[in-house]
Amino acid sequence: PVVHGLLRKGETMNIIASPKVGKSWFAMHLAISVASGIDWLGFPVEQGCVLHLDNELFENTLTDRYQKIGEALKIDSRLYSHNIDIMSMRGKLKNINSLGEVFRKLPSDKYQIAILDAFYRTLPGGVDENDNAAIADIYNRIDHYAECLNCGFVLIHHSSKGSQALKSVTDVGSGAGAQSRAVDTHLIIRPHEFEGIFVMDSAIRSWAPIEPVSLQWKWPLFIPV
Repeated sequence: PVVHGLLRKGETMNIIASPKVGKSWFAMHLAISVASGIDWLGFPVEQGCVLHLDNELFENTLTDRYQKIGEALKIDSRLYSHNIDIMSMRGKLKNINSLGEVFRKLPSDKYQIAILDAFYRTLPGGVDENDNAAIADIYNRIDHYAECLNCGFVLIHHSSKGSQALKSVTDVGSGAGAQSRAVDTHLIIRPHEFEGIFVMDSAIRSWAPIEPVSLQWKWPLFIPV
């Protein structure tokens, strides 16, 4: 296990939410939890190193965000900073195929999780995110990377436009349905009927089902309520 109840080494997990909701902050909170060994939103974690690959933000911005999250959690940065490797790909974008060159140079068994933010920007040119066969092939490749690095993979992706309220968990996410079928855990965040409250829900392959969790967005954290 990496995140008990949600993710094991070698498995993949989607984190899906609407644009600008705060899913990157959400994932970075997860990274700090794994790096420090402190529970994440009530889920126990196994402490270890985290690889954060980001194609939207510069390294100094990512470092600043980690500092802000750590301060909000009241966690000394010395408990986690040495366990988080940041790789900013902003301005030197790599697609999911060329990332294989990066992963082959990394030691196997070093990382507990690898976070890829954002998934849509790693799609190779010409790939339609609505093409089930193409998306399934990409998730097969990610499974290969997860096996080679012996870590869990966390993919950050956005939901489709419009209300997500009436959709089933597996239908939330922009693009082909293969994205929810191919992963081991499909985790979504969508608005609650109360302002400022969100619901975290999931479809899980190899763990017992979990109850939805209500979260309040108090920048820079989602807090269970």
